Amino acid sequence: MATTSLKEVRNINYLSKDFDSIKQDLINFLQQNFPDEWQDFNEASGGMALLEMIAYVGDLMSFYIDRQANETFINRAVERKNIMGLSKTLGRKPKFVTPAVVNLSVSSVMTQASSATSLFVLNKGTRVVSNLDSSVSFEIIEDVDFSVTANRSVTSDGTFTTASISSVSAVAGRTRTFNYTVGQPTKYLKITLPDQDITEIVSLTSSDGNEWFETEYLAQDTVFIGENNNTSSSATVPYVMKMKRVPRRFVVEREPGDLTSIRFGSGKLTLEDSEVVPNPEDFVLPPTLRGSASSFSPTTINSATFLDTKTLGIAPADVSLDVTYRYGGGITTNVGSNLLTEIRERSMTFKTPNFETLYPSETETIRVNLSTSNEKQATGGHERETNEEMSENALAFFGAQNRAVTLQDYQIITMSMPSKFGTVYRTYARKDPSNKLGVEIFLAAKDSDGYVTAPQAVLKNNIETYLSRFKSFSDSIKLTDGKIVNLKVDFSIVPEPNSNANEALLEAFYILKRELDSQNSNFGDIIVLSDIESKLQSVDKIKAVSSFNITNIRNTVDGRTYSNVEFNVESNTRNKIIYLPEDCVWEIKYLNFDIVGRAI
Repeated sequence: MATTSLKEVRNINYLSKDFDSIKQDLINFLQQNFPDEWQDFNEASGGMALLEMIAYVGDLMSFYIDRQANETFINRAVERKNIMGLSKTLGRKPKFVTPAVVNLSVSSVMTQASSATSLFVLNKGTRVVSNLDSSVSFEIIEDVDFSVTANRSVTSDGTFTTASISSVSAVAGRTRTFNYTVGQPTKYLKITLPDQDITEIVSLTSSDGNEWFETEYLAQDTVFIGENNNTSSSATVPYVMKMKRVPRRFVVEREPGDLTSIRFGSGKLTLEDSEVVPNPEDFVLPPTLRGSASSFSPTTINSATFLDTKTLGIAPADVSLDVTYRYGGGITTNVGSNLLTEIRERSMTFKTPNFETLYPSETETIRVNLSTSNEKQATGGHERETNEEMSENALAFFGAQNRAVTLQDYQIITMSMPSKFGTVYRTYARKDPSNKLGVEIFLAAKDSDGYVTAPQAVLKNNIETYLSRFKSFSDSIKLTDGKIVNLKVDFSIVPEPNSNANEALLEAFYILKRELDSQNSNFGDIIVLSDIESKLQSVDKIKAVSSFNITNIRNTVDGRTYSNVEFNVESNTRNKIIYLPEDCVWEIKYLNFDIVGRAI
């Protein structure tokens, strides 16, 4: 007759994860299963020390397991390197600091007798600094040719001729060249550049005379280039777009610590560079392209893959690489108007051969009197993304699928524009009231002092060009300056009888400055007055809020300048909630002056 053996099952709780719970479960387990063998539960005993060490290890392991699980989801991750990696997985490159952009006016003074032979080119890369802070530096990103009549004005006083060229594009930051020597070829060679906050890879060349091209990913083996248009239509179409095969390519990767790396491919060069036309015959289309009778879903075909090949680019070997990049930026580069007046590291090329040797005095006159100015302030500078901003923007970018379909897509893509072209502070997209197929986007930027301002023309031009890559061909885009509503706060509090009135007032100011900071504002926002009053009322030193009023402040008051937007606060307030129009963003501009309070 067969016998059945019974197996004892221990009562174990697998849900305890913290130190105290694990410790108590261990005590209960010993008392239930080993009541005679273990009776030493005194807090100061060696046995209890052993139990606490086991509970500590269990608590530590639970923390690591939870942390590892959380770090695999971008909306839960807290470590910056993991958020950056997950952001890349979703197709979005994290943004570091953004440089401001500005239009400069460059002027040159020359003697009238030799003005025709004194024409020259101020070469790109010439550096201009602020006359208030020499650490704020801008670089001219295009050659300034004084022989070209476009955007040029000329005046003369009979002795000297002054030529001025406007709309000269400049970007904040400095350019540096990093040299790296490569020996034997290495698959997926990765080079980390030494500077932080790199905003742009300007160029990458090798000692064998070849140029390397930046692509979005290594599988992309073609890029669009522009060649000079020599036909009769050159006035309206200055460049002809062509596709160029680029086996020498690299991708830019953002690293923790605000560093930037460049990574190369793994193959070797088999074909010469050439202009190519994609050929569908190079790709094997699946037989289920139109579906099949066996109820399988049709295969999704991405037209962008017709521009790709299976190669991942070549790896450099036995060459010296020169990486030229631009670094620097941030909100401090949003300098005010007429401050970029000092030229540093100027580089000039005269049209007349040997002009500097033939006319040394005229050369010195031109160099000394060469000047710049910025009629409008620089905008677009912004600090690096926080972990929260990086996470939220990556999720929104993934939802847009690299296409602007919804109005929210337009807002997110505008905010995701590469940092070298500038950044807006707030955006809002709506259907264009004057065009059924149009999208109107309201924009707001920040100046060097952190105040909300309208974006300048060069920033809007960059946004328009960038959006054209993502929008539907039938959509039209209208960029509009958002209206800035400057507000002023006046309030009164009643301190508690036994509290210091000044201390109560200081705490009230602290709360209001935090709640009414412009970081909390947006287009079409609301301000809930009752919530603000409740937060003031919750302070221990404040007995009551006797009055709390918000009014519109405009133009110039006591030497402080505000926007000229008129906003009737009273007529836009319902149930103690201020409603702003969708094209308006609010700001308490001068927190130390525009918040007035008293204790009564």
